[in-house]
Amino acid sequence: MYQSTRAQILDGTYPPGTPLRLNRLAEENEVSLIPVREALRLLESERFVISEVNKGARVAPLSMQSLEDLYRVRTLVEVEALRLAADFMDQEFIDSLDSTITEAVRELEANEIEKGLILHRAFHHSIYGLSGSEWLCHMIEVLWAHSDRYIHLASGQRNFVCSVDDHHHAIIDCLAAKDVEGAAKSLARDLQGTVELLRDELGRADLEQAV
Repeated sequence: MYQSTRAQILDGTYPPGTPLRLNRLAEENEVSLIPVREALRLLESERFVISEVNKGARVAPLSMQSLEDLYRVRTLVEVEALRLAADFMDQEFIDSLDSTITEAVRELEANEIEKGLILHRAFHHSIYGLSGSEWLCHMIEVLWAHSDRYIHLASGQRNFVCSVDDHHHAIIDCLAAKDVEGAAKSLARDLQGTVELLRDELGRADLEQAV
């Protein structure tokens, strides 16, 4: 129940602001109200769901403020993970990164968004997995889970594929040249690129909610 509802929030089946009615969720998942309540409690603790008195639970909204805060923290931990990982990279690993992101771009260009995003995630996590830091990797997993809704939203933007192609190959080029700080800066630009892709859309949404 928890896993299925969480997945439907992340993939947009339940868009931001969607009411999550206990009885409806119980019927859809063929369970009693007890596991529904427990699932919503866990999702609220992870900030995917918000509950209000007399209004019930709903999917947490997306906002520019939340996006900027989330990606600020992502930049801090992911850049550090890349720096730690750089010492353990050889040319074979860097070539595998190139192959992964090339295939990701190919899938995205073919409108195979889910396949492309899975490869995009694999690119990043293969780097961070070399860091040797269990806590950094754990924190990155948590932050990526919250980023998924924003990444899916960004994937619909006109310049998304070009942004993925350019930023990730810039990271690869720097790693191949053993320019760790250049790779770190390229990674930071990649993350900030997602923020900029969504600035207009989320800015409008924030204004509409404020009215």
